[in-house]
Amino acid sequence: MIKPMEMSLIRDERGRPVGPDGYPLSGLASVNEVVAATGLSRSQIYAMIQRGEIATKRFGRSVRVPWQLLRDEGILGNAE
Repeated sequence: MIKPMEMSLIRDERGRPVGPDGYPLSGLASVNEVVAATGLSRSQIYAMIQRGEIATKRFGRSVRVPWQLLRDEGILGNAE
């Protein structure tokens, strides 16, 4: 019998699985979470969204950014 691979996922305080870099692997980030993760200011994040550099999902007036997009675009690498 083949045993399933045991994967121990590390989860954040919201229960989302996180990668080795400490950021969620999936889901949506608020602008405040993007600011905290990148070290950029809110106005810089909103300017990047306005220019189309960061794709977003909108829910009414709420703006959310996919964590996977931040990872794929290398935006998370700005944090120091």
